[in-house]
Amino acid sequence: MRERMSRLSLRLGPPLVVGLVLGLLGPFGTYDLLPAVPRMAYWLALVSANWVLADAVLRRLDAVAGDRMPMPRISVPLVGACLAAVPATGVVTLANGLSGIGWPGNVAVLFGQVLLLLAAISLPFYTWEDMREQMAARPDPAGASGSSGSEAGGGSRHCPGLSLFAARLPRPLEGRLFCLEMQDHYLFVHHAGGSEMILCRMEDAARELNGLGRRVHRSWWVAAEAVVGAEREGQRTVLRLTDGRRVPVGRSFRPDLKGAGWL
Repeated sequence: MRERMSRLSLRLGPPLVVGLVLGLLGPFGTYDLLPAVPRMAYWLALVSANWVLADAVLRRLDAVAGDRMPMPRISVPLVGACLAAVPATGVVTLANGLSGIGWPGNVAVLFGQVLLLLAAISLPFYTWEDMREQMAARPDPAGASGSSGSEAGGGSRHCPGLSLFAARLPRPLEGRLFCLEMQDHYLFVHHAGGSEMILCRMEDAARELNGLGRRVHRSWWVAAEAVVGAEREGQRTVLRLTDGRRVPVGRSFRPDLKGAGWL
């Protein structure tokens, strides 16, 4: 429960802080158009709704095309902001009409304001989360020194954190663990007995399973004993797994995988 509350605070904290700051500042004329309390409520509701929307768009864009985009720390949040700005403009239009600010006279100007705000928020937060996830994905030197023996022996059972991770599953882990796939705030756990969906952060799972496998993408973790080989698909690199799955390799994860002999 404590871990779930911690994850919830990490998700809800930033939009609440941004909403409060914008409510105090009253940008785009809202300081003069709305009294203090309605202005705070307006910005808190608006930022929270569009934050969830933009977060979903950014995560999906990053999972589908993040490793193929140039300078992803800049291009992913900017392209994601452009995509999210379309429905977000509709949310702002509705909020303005219901709050008494008035329906927009120029939708293009409103779209530009929404896009500017989303880009200004998405860039720093995406970069911060990307750096945090990659720091968490780096193998522990102590675990890495003992991982070669467990991987060479096919020892998924020798990973000390496996039992801790398995306790997260709704039913006992059946057979070998192949990979983990992140979708939004959930993980799909693919193993010999099928697939399970759990509420868990990828960095937490990767830390618990350190020594058993590696992060290969922002949205993927792969067990070492599940890897059959690697190949190129155009500009992409993919790993072939024993269950026939083809897992994309993120550009920023390639040096670590090459050093480990996976590529």
